[in-house]
Amino acid sequence: MKGRVIRIGAGVSFATAILLAVVIAIPSRRTLFVGIYVLFLGALAVRTLVSSFRTLEPEAWLRSRFDRAPEGPERPPPIAELERIHRLVVLGGANEFDLHYRLRPLLRELTGARLYGRHAVDLDRDPERARQLLGDELWELVSPEREVGRRTAPGLPVAELAGHIERLERL
Repeated sequence: MKGRVIRIGAGVSFATAILLAVVIAIPSRRTLFVGIYVLFLGALAVRTLVSSFRTLEPEAWLRSRFDRAPEGPERPPPIAELERIHRLVVLGGANEFDLHYRLRPLLRELTGARLYGRHAVDLDRDPERARQLLGDELWELVSPEREVGRRTAPGLPVAELAGHIERLERL
């Protein structure tokens, strides 16, 4: 690093000395020589900047990202469906309206599949049998006759949702 600063300083000093000599020798072309001098300093600055990027990680710009050694444990990309379900749970906990229109359809789908797969009960065609198997609280949540709640009403707390999911898993 110190050697680089000395080389840059020497280059600027050399260019300045040449500028002074040429301006003294040919004073009528002073504007042209100063313009060339400024252009030279700009080129030197760009060269220094580019070379400093290369020394941060030598030859990194030549290698692809697949050739580089991992810098730590790589995190797998998030699974889109899990991200979507997480959003639905958060929104369903926020207010009654989002619970009804966003989270409830997913719960109905899961409940319907579980009831049909384990007990051959259709959620919409045999509501009395489904209610017996699910219990009153879960049935109220997935019932086809459930009314839409207000946006200002609280949604479903996560602990309560976890209880409903455990109930579904025990079916």
